[in-house]
Amino acid sequence: MRSQTPERPAINAATPAAARVAGSREQRAWSQAQNFEQVFLNTMFSQMFTGIGTESPLGGKQSEAWRGMLVDEYAKSVTGQGGIGLANHVYRELIGAQEAAPRRLPARN
Repeated sequence: MRSQTPERPAINAATPAAARVAGSREQRAWSQAQNFEQVFLNTMFSQMFTGIGTESPLGGKQSEAWRGMLVDEYAKSVTGQGGIGLANHVYRELIGAQEAAPRRLPARN
């Protein structure tokens, strides 16, 4: 799977308010949640193309190299426009896990 990682998370209507602050842990968690959703969508979209024969516009040996890139772009486009809602759930779980984790202080010398 050759999913491209976005350089920065897409800001859209689905983006939580706390994740709009550049450099915050919420923004990093949102970016990771979007990356997860993008990989998930990439897998789902690639399954759509498994049954395409050689007579279709996206079939045959010539287009196999381009099919992966097309699937990547589909996944990036859907995720960038708000996705399917998976990133919101992953984001909440990531933030919840961070808040529940015990805080470790740096060791003193």
